[in-house]
Amino acid sequence: MQISESTNNRNYEKISLSERIWLFVRFIVVTGMIFCLSFFVINFNAYKQIITSVLNPEAQAKAEEVLEVATGNKTNTNPVDLLPVLPDKKEMRKQFTWIDSPIAPTDNRLIIPKLGLSVPIVTMGTEFIEGENWTELEKQIQDSLKNGVVHYPGTSAPGQFGNFFLTGHSSYYPWDPGKFKDVFALLGQLNVGDHFFVYYHQKKFTYEVFEKKEVQPTNVTVLKQPADENISTLMTCTPVGTTLRRLIVHARELKS
Repeated sequence: MQISESTNNRNYEKISLSERIWLFVRFIVVTGMIFCLSFFVINFNAYKQIITSVLNPEAQAKAEEVLEVATGNKTNTNPVDLLPVLPDKKEMRKQFTWIDSPIAPTDNRLIIPKLGLSVPIVTMGTEFIEGENWTELEKQIQDSLKNGVVHYPGTSAPGQFGNFFLTGHSSYYPWDPGKFKDVFALLGQLNVGDHFFVYYHQKKFTYEVFEKKEVQPTNVTVLKQPADENISTLMTCTPVGTTLRRLIVHARELKS
């Protein structure tokens, strides 16, 4: 055993500096490739959605048109019974579709036509934020995100002065049982001037984006509640599949 170890040491000492550098570089490259592959596999659904929006813009444009019609923002020239979804969302059809009729959805709902998105809004209790129990609050938020986008507790409601704050996943662990793990994967495609709609207690509210930015996860100023205007904020993690920063989309409520 001692002879074998001494032999290995001598062989290693014989390796030139350039060979050692090459071995190190090869290790870094292989490790990086494994990391990138694992990252893509874990976030496959989110990036598939992003790639689909680029390679098949017609499908997203059709979903946008139908949502514009369904929200009364555009004249209906081709009536349909159910909202179509992008091809990669077939398994989520029951969660995303709702009857296209003059009757507002019975649940609270966020509609973003440009992203072909129609998703439930989950309302949470305020007991944890009032008690400043941040650990339990985070658990409650993560659990609620399984059922849609979350109305952050303590922030205002649509139609009120303040900041109606919504948060959703851009990507999440594939083994998580939630069906909305990549609901905000395309949120970065929203730009200043774009519109989205909120149905809250069967009333329709229209918002126009006026700012898009990225902030650090510790930045809580995005939750600020203005006393003289009605705004809404959409938040998700960015880059997709990481928690490095938060993508923030601020929008102003338009009066009907």
